[in-house]
Amino acid sequence: MAESVAKYVVCPKCQQQSMTNIMISANTVEDTNIRKMVFDETIFRWKCKKCGYSSKYQHPFLYNDIENRFMVYYIPYVERPKVVDQKLETEFADLAGIRKRIVPDINSIKEKIAVFEKGINDMALELTKLAVSDVVAKETSHNVYAGYFTDMDEEKNSISFQFFVGGERRSYIQTTRLEVYKRSLDIVRRYFPKENRKPGFLNIGRAWASSALEKYKSSGR
Repeated sequence: MAESVAKYVVCPKCQQQSMTNIMISANTVEDTNIRKMVFDETIFRWKCKKCGYSSKYQHPFLYNDIENRFMVYYIPYVERPKVVDQKLETEFADLAGIRKRIVPDINSIKEKIAVFEKGINDMALELTKLAVSDVVAKETSHNVYAGYFTDMDEEKNSISFQFFVGGERRSYIQTTRLEVYKRSLDIVRRYFPKENRKPGFLNIGRAWASSALEKYKSSGR
């Protein structure tokens, strides 16, 4: 069942303050439309009751996919490597194997959902993405601002990402062979087997991948 909280929001256009119900958590079994609401971002849309002004209202939201056994906690701009919610840890302590993640932006919550639904290891994916982003930076001669998984095709032996590069953050699609992901998966399984057993919601993104790669390199293997 979805959980909401009442919150006062001030309209940036007319400055009117109004009480709004903000959805802060939902699961895909009881709320079958929640996936669509995340992907079309309607869950983050807010409309002023006085002047009708509409805008994106970013707020923390917990997405719980019970069938695929994962939870993604969207906390805008979060940088911490993990967040421990004692209430949730107690509530889900007996459910082994649940992957719990925190993400800092809306594109990342969409990515995690798509990745876990496809049965992809997100740690291996982030290592792969890091390697591919270095290739993109060299090919474009620009810094890579962000990157997201777009597709995996076993028949074509490929995995694809959409990157945003340069000051204009233009879109750049890069595809690489699945062997790169499989090699990353081997690294995760061999050197980070206990990572998912850590308490709390883990921030598995670029920072984690960079740190994991350094640990792997320093192991001398």
